[in-house]
Amino acid sequence: MKVSRLALGVVAALSINTGVFAQETEGFEFHGYFRTGVITSAENDFKRANYAGQKETLGRLGIEADNDYKANFASTWVFEDERSFKIHIGISKIGKESALTSSADAFDAGISNAFIELNGITPSGTFWAGRREYGKADNYIFMTDFFYTDMSGTGIGIQGYELGDSIVDLAYIGSDRVNEDVDRWATSPAAVGNNATNLNNLMHALNISSTFGNLKLSALLKAMPDNWDTTGKEWAETGYDLTATYNLSSFFAIPGNGFSKIIVQGGKGLGAGNLLGGTITDYNAYHPGSLAQGQHNDWGKAGEASYLLTQLEEDDTSARVLLWGGYTFDNGVSLFPSIQAQYNDMATGDARTDGGYNYWASAMVRPTIPVSQHFYLQGEAGYVYNNWNGNSWKQTKYTVAPTFILPTSLGVAPEIRLLATYLPESWTSKDSKGDAASDFIVGFQADVWW
Repeated sequence: MKVSRLALGVVAALSINTGVFAQETEGFEFHGYFRTGVITSAENDFKRANYAGQKETLGRLGIEADNDYKANFASTWVFEDERSFKIHIGISKIGKESALTSSADAFDAGISNAFIELNGITPSGTFWAGRREYGKADNYIFMTDFFYTDMSGTGIGIQGYELGDSIVDLAYIGSDRVNEDVDRWATSPAAVGNNATNLNNLMHALNISSTFGNLKLSALLKAMPDNWDTTGKEWAETGYDLTATYNLSSFFAIPGNGFSKIIVQGGKGLGAGNLLGGTITDYNAYHPGSLAQGQHNDWGKAGEASYLLTQLEEDDTSARVLLWGGYTFDNGVSLFPSIQAQYNDMATGDARTDGGYNYWASAMVRPTIPVSQHFYLQGEAGYVYNNWNGNSWKQTKYTVAPTFILPTSLGVAPEIRLLATYLPESWTSKDSKGDAASDFIVGFQADVWW
């Protein structure tokens, strides 16, 4: 492979000037995560189960219809004076069939992370730039797979900067939706009521967060010029949201072996609804947020989750509260509960809400019972209540999951689990009146991160 003369010249000049050279590669890292399996629906003649409920509210065990595959590689280079840089590259599945297929044939994959970290060029912290999943790893409830912040995109920033007694992160992140059926560069509407302009626009976001002991505060400012939809309507162009996370070293002050977190979030404009705590990502399009967003199959193309994600008025406001943690008894039995709720006040001008409101509240718990060194029994019970302008509906879930495990001292613990779930009100099973009916879902999963 040829290296440009300009690049070689720059490297040579900088090396002579600094008097230090990069050593050999310090280390190569291979990290990743995957879950893969098959779950089937008794009401659908044991064909593959569809998305029968929302895992972020009910708990993920037994209703994760999709599979997920991620691989991340990193290479670190260290200089003699302890400066260093790290190159990250990540690969992930893409497309619906990649998440749903059970075939052993290869499926589509794409680049999910591509960023560089530089250490030693600032007084403290890590300077970075590139495409990355940002703000997800620490803001995550593992029982529900709920990332209550997802600020992923292409950006530039500094992490871990020491400022007095606090640790500060600062980042700019750009994000946009990807729709290959839309001309990103269109400059004029195709016709009145059938707009083709500004549908894949860039959202600018500025995030600043600071950690003070057990308290972490994060603010996200957003701007999206000409935020239009296909009808030509202009939605909010600005917004903001705030997140406060408090970590307790106990299970809500109960003595014993436990931990817990209290998370409070609020946002306005482009910081409300499904964009509370996030940028334009597929995950944010589908996770719990505003009942006027997310996926609405009965609305046709206008009900696609990614299309609805940025459809917020300047005065839309949202608030979310999450409480979660874990407690382990002396006999080894553990309980991992999560309680969460979000309220959305929708401004006038939106034909779907006409100045209305919507909210949801949910609670779930995952008990785990150790049986032997390589086997334990886990399960989940979950409940969610939804209300949209006074119209309400609910859903419950009960799962049992015998699990085989081989844990390591480093935390890596591959699991193979059997799954049996009862849904009294399935999204995908209807009775003779068209109301939600029950379903029984069975299957298995292999799950590991490393």
